[in-house]
Amino acid sequence: MEKYRNVFVIAQKEFADNVWSPRFIILIVAFTTVIFSISYRAGIGAGDTIFRGFLDVSQVISLFLPFMGIALGFDAISKEREAGSLNVLLTHPIYRDNIIAGKTLGAMITLALVVLISIVTVVGTMLVASGAELSSLMLNRLVIFAILTYLYLSIFLALSILSSIVTKNATKSLVYNIAIWLVLCIVFGMIVTTAASIMAGHKPTDLDDNDYFLELNADIQKLSPAHHYAMMVSGVSGLSWLGVLSERSNVRGIFDTEHTLKQWWNEFWINVIILVIAPVFLGIIAFITFLRQDISKDMG
Repeated sequence: MEKYRNVFVIAQKEFADNVWSPRFIILIVAFTTVIFSISYRAGIGAGDTIFRGFLDVSQVISLFLPFMGIALGFDAISKEREAGSLNVLLTHPIYRDNIIAGKTLGAMITLALVVLISIVTVVGTMLVASGAELSSLMLNRLVIFAILTYLYLSIFLALSILSSIVTKNATKSLVYNIAIWLVLCIVFGMIVTTAASIMAGHKPTDLDDNDYFLELNADIQKLSPAHHYAMMVSGVSGLSWLGVLSERSNVRGIFDTEHTLKQWWNEFWINVIILVIAPVFLGIIAFITFLRQDISKDMG
């Protein structure tokens, strides 16, 4: 019980530090403002249903909200190391697994708050702008959408925590994570299109005999978590800029009410499993890496 109590104490402190930090407040205000403006515009054009408006909102979330996951984890361990407080913590009856588990849990709770604020902002704004009512059908799909968004952002949180352990420097960790975010979320579509075009010896604008190019493009897209999130939410292969949509599902994402949730699951269950496994796998690697590090040498 003492071990679990230490984990929750560290998680509580991490959550408080995150929520009251100027960095978090600035970012959440900025992202909420952007989401509010996109949601209001989408809500006005949505008519009686707000589902169509979520396609625009999901693109903003897919591209920019992963940065919140990065901001919550890039210095989770490195800030303690640089402040010299990591060894001080370990002089108390607190073990390494308590520290990494508590910090990860605190960041995960903060991330859940980010998703909650985002979803409430989107739904509230779109309901007011469109004049639609919140039905039980809508609520069920919104809950699933929130869970999918949380899983997607958790991948970037886990990556950032792992980076904070491996790099041992907050600045380097932030730079590396921004680079990963830019590649996987912003320009991944352009990179994939270019790579597939070179490998296939085919121009994307050439509409004749481009099946091999489209197949390569679709396979490479699966390397990005944004692809799996985009498929589940909108039914297309990616939401990043300047990419070729080489894959389009019959079910147009979680908000396609012409299909049941069972049909949605049958279409996208592999994407869901990947989004569940990826943060868990990265979290395990971060956990093991931290336990095996020679902290006394780092501090020396």
